Amino acid sequence: MSSVINTNIFSLVAQRNLNTSQSGLQTSITRLSSGMRINSAADDAAGLAITDRMSAQINGTQQAQRNANDGISLVQTAAGALSSITDNLQRIRTLAVQSTNSTNSASDRAALDQEVQQRLAEVNRLATQTSFNGLNVLDGSMGTANFQVGANAGQTISVNLQQSMTIASIGSVAQTTSATNPLSFTVAALTVQLGAGTAVNVKAGTYNSSADLATAINTAAQTAGFTGNVASVNSAGEIAITNTDPAQTLTVAGADATTLGMAVAAAASGSTTTSTAVASTFSQTLATGDLVLTVNGKATNITGKMNSATDLANAINSSNSGVNAYVDTTGKMHLSSGSSFQISGGTAATLTKLGLPTAATTYATSGSLAQADVKTVNSATLMLSQIDSAIGTVDTLQSTLGAIQNRFQSTISSLSTTTQNLTSARSGVQDTDYAAETANLTKSQILQQAGISMLAQANQLPQQVLKLLQ
Repeated sequence: MSSVINTNIFSLVAQRNLNTSQSGLQTSITRLSSGMRINSAADDAAGLAITDRMSAQINGTQQAQRNANDGISLVQTAAGALSSITDNLQRIRTLAVQSTNSTNSASDRAALDQEVQQRLAEVNRLATQTSFNGLNVLDGSMGTANFQVGANAGQTISVNLQQSMTIASIGSVAQTTSATNPLSFTVAALTVQLGAGTAVNVKAGTYNSSADLATAINTAAQTAGFTGNVASVNSAGEIAITNTDPAQTLTVAGADATTLGMAVAAAASGSTTTSTAVASTFSQTLATGDLVLTVNGKATNITGKMNSATDLANAINSSNSGVNAYVDTTGKMHLSSGSSFQISGGTAATLTKLGLPTAATTYATSGSLAQADVKTVNSATLMLSQIDSAIGTVDTLQSTLGAIQNRFQSTISSLSTTTQNLTSARSGVQDTDYAAETANLTKSQILQQAGISMLAQANQLPQQVLKLLQ
């Protein structure tokens, strides 16, 4: 190599290597002091982009956890109010059951209704005033609430709060009234005659039971001069005609008497004739399939011998079918249920005798608790169906909210795991490996010291050329 003074190649080489070691030393000091391997795009452009995306996901999932916790708080607020509403509805139902008891007077039922109305007002207050962060949650105004439970768009959980719990919105029932008086029959031509006396007509009209007709026959017999009762109803629901006066001849006759199976000419004391009319005359024996009530997919058969509309209503009420029944003062039967229900059965003749439609008929729910009361037996009976419907509506929302709360909790657990995994992955890309970086720092420090030493020596080399000039 030429001996020159103007250009010191060795010094340039030493300077370049010293700059390199200085840059490495600076990088190591920055990474060790910040704890991050990537402090700028120059450190790792691709790595910086990856960690930024991961940071966005981590921040998003952490906020999503907070959102889910807010959702749980809202659900718990609504569920607590629904529990109070249920307590009030259960008490109202108890009062309705009490009001249907015949031992209560009108004033008793009025007193019961006062508490019922106060309880209904409390249900309404809870429905309209239960709120979370200023938002009403039980009056239907919130609609469908969407909770962002993920870091990205579309990752939501929806809570349907469109169902209002006000008394004007719950307690709808399905109901119908029999077209005619069930198990009734018409008598037009029936007479009672004592001996050779004038025949007395039995009052023509519609009778709701064999007992009603027996009473009419006795009234006519007494008008004709007979002492005591001549007609009675046996355990089978049939009418028995008995002559208890040996000195008299008792005759019950007429076209309808023959039809009803009661054509009687009793001459001897104690002579008894029992009607032999078919079941549909005075009563109706229902076998499986003759009358079927279907509520929420559950079919219930009403069976047994029914001597009157009251017997039929009692059989329906004791069947646990979900349908309530009562007979009004005109003899018609009213059916109601908290859910839509269907009436079906066997022959058209049987259903007609029961005053029910001959074809399978479904009745939908309507109405509410807004006008409900327990002031009469009939209104209290109807209210039982209304309360059952209201409780069912509340229970449905409670079940939904309970499931949503469990889902929120599961989501929070999943988000926590996701955050942990993302943070760990980001750490692998972004964070400083102190074991490796301290080794790099030590190397850079040694190279820095060596570079300074070599640069000093390289700068002294031109001095050697001066010796050639001596």
